[in-house]
Amino acid sequence: MSSKGKNGGLGPSLSEAAGFSLLELLVVTAIVVILAALMLPALSDAKAKAGSTTCASRLRQIGLALTMYTSESQRYPPLADRRSPDLCFHKLYPYYPVRCTNASWNCPIYVANKGILSESLVRSNSVGISYAYNDVGIVSGWPDCPRSIFALQLGLGHLPMDSKKDLAVAAPSEMYAVADARAETFGRGIAGGIKMSVWLFDAYSYFTGAETPPPHAQGYNMLFCDGHVALVKRRDYLYPPRSATHWNSDNQPHPEAWAPTNLWAVQQ
Repeated sequence: MSSKGKNGGLGPSLSEAAGFSLLELLVVTAIVVILAALMLPALSDAKAKAGSTTCASRLRQIGLALTMYTSESQRYPPLADRRSPDLCFHKLYPYYPVRCTNASWNCPIYVANKGILSESLVRSNSVGISYAYNDVGIVSGWPDCPRSIFALQLGLGHLPMDSKKDLAVAAPSEMYAVADARAETFGRGIAGGIKMSVWLFDAYSYFTGAETPPPHAQGYNMLFCDGHVALVKRRDYLYPPRSATHWNSDNQPHPEAWAPTNLWAVQQ
């Protein structure tokens, strides 16, 4: 014969039926923790891919502005101009009306890592921004670089007198124009420099911080002179035997302009 519960009906009471044992709660909690641990890497990868995609989109906008600038002036903007405090990216503002120190202009990964965005630092120290400009090519002003080599002017231009005419770039689809900046630690954040550099980071450190890892899957998003964007792995980007032609407007490696191997950022 069936027994009556405390509620006068058959079977256990509602409170008894709805309860969970301690063991059941522990099992459910363990399952939730395991599932969360399995999902975290996927979520982290998805977030990183989204950040890289957004970064590439912003570089394409810079590329469109750069194309419009060169179409009107028939030359690339110089990195700096002694007659004006404006730098290369400031000159693109009429074609891409977002300030280069605005978070929405910069790489979202750089911003998320507490990257410095400072108009005053950019203008005075060329630091405080997430993207860098290929102003002097493979030369990149390595320490003790002879004046004769530095005068080669292989990049898009450091000063107005050096700025390359658009038709002077031999292979626009292969030449680097703008890249994710190589950043260094700065206080509790990071600081990116506006000048692209290929050699050992210590030679370019504006402060005293250590170089941070590449922002995207061990590489940097790269805008080429023809406007397309691609991810370039650090091991290729910073190794002259593989990348030198991409730095230079004549699409030649110019090994005579390379720094001594002890100053190479990538040794292999």
